[in-house]
Amino acid sequence: MLNVTPLNQPESLSKMAYNAIRRSILSGDIKIDEIYYEVHIAKNLGISRTPVREALLELSSQGLISLLPRKGFIVKTFSRKDIEEIFEIRSAIELATVEKISQTSSLLEFNTLDDILTSQCRAAADKAHSKFVKLDRSFHVALGKLTNNSRIEIIMQNIRDFMHLMGLHAVELRGRMDAVVNEHKMLLHAVRQGMIMESRVLMNYHLQQSRNAVLQTYVTPSSHSKA
Repeated sequence: MLNVTPLNQPESLSKMAYNAIRRSILSGDIKIDEIYYEVHIAKNLGISRTPVREALLELSSQGLISLLPRKGFIVKTFSRKDIEEIFEIRSAIELATVEKISQTSSLLEFNTLDDILTSQCRAAADKAHSKFVKLDRSFHVALGKLTNNSRIEIIMQNIRDFMHLMGLHAVELRGRMDAVVNEHKMLLHAVRQGMIMESRVLMNYHLQQSRNAVLQTYVTPSSHSKA
């Protein structure tokens, strides 16, 4: 019997629909707390409702959307409990991450983080909120990759969309983007210099400030002033 590796199949319509809807959620084009309908999404994408339904089921299983009767859905908002849980996970993982990186900093390459930070500075200056949050997520995922621990990478990838959605509105708080850039600069300097305890302290401070900004945005939305 001829043993030939099968050709890669074209991306399925349901996967294409999933990627398109997910991108729209993360960019903010599909907005939190607004109802969207399967039939309208299918029409906009130019495909049938079946792959859209499959995509929505996948997004629902990941916790990004809530399905509604009569083929509708909304992007999930975040409760205080949701926010506390995500930041509890981040704290456990990311404090260990910077400690491990600091211990081996002389053997590591930081060019990717430098490039991300440079781009983040430009995004902050341009007030490009969505781009800034995407770069923020990339910064933290890149830190995880430096540990050479595949489990840390997997966990960071699993919560990356929640990080993005939480950050998308939190960075609209006046001065938050500039603060994040400064926090990242100080953190990267400490990690690069192998300053283990200072790296942990700076990461803890950064996560606490981010948590507070997210809580202010989602739990008490009327109490903040946007830039």
